[in-house]
Amino acid sequence: MPPPADFHRASVPAGGAIGSFEGQTDIGGPLAPGSASETGGTYTINSAGYNIWYQRDEFHYLWKKVSGDVSLAGTVTWPNIDDFHDRKVALVIRDSLDDDSRQIMAAQHGNGMVHIAWRAEKTGPMTDIEYRSMRQPRLGTDEKGPQTFHPTRFGIEKKGDQFQLWISWQGETLHPEGAPVTFKTSGPFYVGVGFVSHLPANVLTAKVSDVVVENRAGAVR
Repeated sequence: MPPPADFHRASVPAGGAIGSFEGQTDIGGPLAPGSASETGGTYTINSAGYNIWYQRDEFHYLWKKVSGDVSLAGTVTWPNIDDFHDRKVALVIRDSLDDDSRQIMAAQHGNGMVHIAWRAEKTGPMTDIEYRSMRQPRLGTDEKGPQTFHPTRFGIEKKGDQFQLWISWQGETLHPEGAPVTFKTSGPFYVGVGFVSHLPANVLTAKVSDVVVENRAGAVR
């Protein structure tokens, strides 16, 4: 269910530098605070939040600020595979830390769906292109019935105004999925990894490992 059209909540600083990232923020001030830790290159992210969707977002975000081209990638694992099916880890590129910022992201959901999604205008709606694989070996359940899935590696690459989704469905080398999406950033922007439980007041956990965050195109791997 979308939030009221005029509803906003301030984002909240939620920790300092961590691993490859300059800061952490609870975008949209979720009802329960988020947190993150990093050990041996694996980020454990805890977050509540209603969604990263509609005209505003709530999620825990690890970020750095850059200009130019970008390569982002990571491998997702779920400590509790049976948690809410629509939780998601997102590789997010956004203009600001406001809850309604323009943004583009690649996200992997708990039910195995991966999408590239974007908000072209501040406080505007989100648009997405979704991808699913029924070849994945582990069984789970979502609102549409049984679906097979396993943790996959995914990435997003910015090359000029073109953004390309990358996916590895079954451990193969990351490869482009679908056509690039055109999206124009405005000035220096934020890049990083976010997680949302898709449950407004309930904190869930995701782990993201082998993270690539490089200020150039051609480095997704």
